[in-house]
Amino acid sequence: MRRPSHDRSGSSKTLTRLYFFWWTSAATRTVRERLSSCGTPWRRSSQPVRARTKGQNIMERIVDANGIRLWCETFGDPADPALLLVMGLGARGTTWPDELCRLLQEGGRYVIRYDNRDTGLSGRVDYEATPYTMVDLAQDAIGLLDSLGIATADVVGASMGGMIAQEIALEHADRLRSLTLIMSSAQPLDPATNTFRGAQRDPQLAAWDAEQIADPPSTREEHIAAQLKLARIITGRLTAFDEAATREIIERQIESATNAAHAVKNHILAAFASRDRSGLIGSITAPTLVIHGTDDRMAPFAQGEALAAAISDSKFLPIEGMGHEFPPQAIPRISDAILRHIGQ
Repeated sequence: MRRPSHDRSGSSKTLTRLYFFWWTSAATRTVRERLSSCGTPWRRSSQPVRARTKGQNIMERIVDANGIRLWCETFGDPADPALLLVMGLGARGTTWPDELCRLLQEGGRYVIRYDNRDTGLSGRVDYEATPYTMVDLAQDAIGLLDSLGIATADVVGASMGGMIAQEIALEHADRLRSLTLIMSSAQPLDPATNTFRGAQRDPQLAAWDAEQIADPPSTREEHIAAQLKLARIITGRLTAFDEAATREIIERQIESATNAAHAVKNHILAAFASRDRSGLIGSITAPTLVIHGTDDRMAPFAQGEALAAAISDSKFLPIEGMGHEFPPQAIPRISDAILRHIGQ
């Protein structure tokens, strides 16, 4: 495992300022405090893979992968070609929309979504004792495929999941048939600007950051209000902001956020410690599709354009009005584009 060095000085302030990523993984201050003392690395279990059928052609499992316990959920027939969905910073695998999973399954794919290490039901790591980078998270994904008995897969990554997917393509080219990158970037995160290197932090996001630093939420309702505001900012013009539905999602995430703050903290540290891939992705040989919303404030549209330009023979699908999100109106178009891409 690669062990990156990182500067621990001022990390608390930086982590507070970077609390913006993936609003669905927000946790309350109470949860953050409770988890601050829960940093024991997970030890490999000698128990066999545990599985639970949730519905027709849907199965939930806990597997051992790369020395980490990983939760995953599969849709469809294992005999079909596998499609691995890799989610972003601090977010659970269930952030992948059910409708997108269903459409991909109906397109003849065995769909797999999973919790990265430190998120959801997957194992937690003490980052200070065992630091990791996107390369290690990519190895986790390969370990998951190994545990499921899958030799190759079509890999789809969103946001930080797209960074992990790039590392899969760079380090394990023989294990993926195709690559799809959604709302992602090859650039490293710059702690000085709270965004990708070379980009400017969106003014509305910068203002939201400043509000959280100046007057951090302390009650459950204040946390919900802050995350509602953030969700409104990152929602593009394609979708009218649905406050009631968004509030319900945030409340559900808060109630189930047993390790969300731990995940956000460790994933930010991992992102800072990870290498710049902008000069490496030109060597990717897997057929690549890049999807990016024109209204993405979190990962500016230019990041998607740069990805597509750097990867030889890649295809670029801009989605007008989409933000850093999966708007319902865009899901059929995204699934159709992925299925056409991997079917070629």
